[in-house]
Amino acid sequence: MELQFEYVNIPKNNYFEYLVEEHLNPIAKKFPVVIGAHVFFKVKNKSQHLDNVCKIELNTMESRIYAVAEEASIEMAIAKTSIALESKLKDTGKKD
Repeated sequence: MELQFEYVNIPKNNYFEYLVEEHLNPIAKKFPVVIGAHVFFKVKNKSQHLDNVCKIELNTMESRIYAVAEEASIEMAIAKTSIALESKLKDTGKKD
């Protein structure tokens, strides 16, 4: 699976990329239609507690599926986003 990363208001972070791989690799194995992902990390730099954003757009053989989470930490946003993507993939599989 090919992964692309983009950072907004945050420096490149190998640990975040590692976490994404740890979350997405099992999903890609479970759902062979997944061929790649584009991952966006962003820090809004606002006074809110939920200013860390992770958006993941999965490229599948049929379409693109995406999820976004805003959390207190990037790690939490990655986890929440990957859970949402897996749920969407399960729902998509039920429609076929």
